[in-house]
Amino acid sequence: METTRDKLINATFDGVFSHGYQGASLSDILAKAGVHKGSMYHFFANKKEMALAAIEETILKRNMEKYRYVETHTSGFLEEFYTRLRDTSARDFKRGCPIANIVQEMSNIDEDFNVLMKSIYGAFRANIKSILDKAIEVGEMKPCDTTKLALFITSTIEGAILAAKASGNEQDYVDVIEELIVHIEGKRI
Repeated sequence: METTRDKLINATFDGVFSHGYQGASLSDILAKAGVHKGSMYHFFANKKEMALAAIEETILKRNMEKYRYVETHTSGFLEEFYTRLRDTSARDFKRGCPIANIVQEMSNIDEDFNVLMKSIYGAFRANIKSILDKAIEVGEMKPCDTTKLALFITSTIEGAILAAKASGNEQDYVDVIEELIVHIEGKRI
């Protein structure tokens, strides 16, 4: 059962993802959530606090779900990672990447957003590094600097999403991801 707070979080994330933080209307968010302003104030002091909570909870939850398998698998880390990278149904190429969108819009004008987005991006890179470390540990790939490789991979994924958003062509994402996989495969044992 979706609680009032859940409705606010979901509507806020959708509004910010679709229109940016500055373009997301509080009245539209409340209407989409089916909640009155008084109910919002029960959970959040203002739109900014609600947006920060929505961004943090939604993006971190999605990334944890996407990469949780690393903690439960004992092999096949790279294959599972490739499967997740290739899954275009998990992406919204019209709106782009919520991490990149918010970083580009807000990190240089609001310190709270800047701190949150650095944390979320850092967690994303850490998830990728963990996959690579596990792949090395079980002998799927040669030892390498997984910190640098994780940076390269996250940057490439972000660029692939941006390319597809800019062109309106999902195939741009697919092509970049296939080239990325070729690069990672070069590190196989």
